[in-house]
Amino acid sequence: MKRRLETLARIGKLRKQLHELASWRLAQIGQRRDGLVEDERAMWEAMGEGLSAYGATAEAAMRRIRRVEAEIAAAEAAYAAQSRQALKEGARAKLAERAHDELDAKYRDQSERKALAELIEHALGKPPSSSA
Repeated sequence: MKRRLETLARIGKLRKQLHELASWRLAQIGQRRDGLVEDERAMWEAMGEGLSAYGATAEAAMRRIRRVEAEIAAAEAAYAAQSRQALKEGARAKLAERAHDELDAKYRDQSERKALAELIEHALGKPPSSSA
């Protein structure tokens, strides 16, 4: 049971790291998305001023704005997918933690019972019934 407890501890640690990684990726995608939104807003402001609002410059700016909008849409989709992944990893980490805690409680209970049985046998002057 001790080996199983150690295995569950390792699994729990790995699951927690996977959750942290998914959360970090989510934050990175969010920052990229926010940067793109800021770039788009700045481009719209720049287009409304002076000579850049007319002619070939305006056409080039509009093409760039459309590309940025497409990148924002892709970033939104990636953010939603990564959000689901982070939630899934968090749930798995929590399940692994609960399984470890339950097994740890059983192991401690078993150890306490064994120690109590040995103490009673020692108090009664009997040799231990089992050495396992």
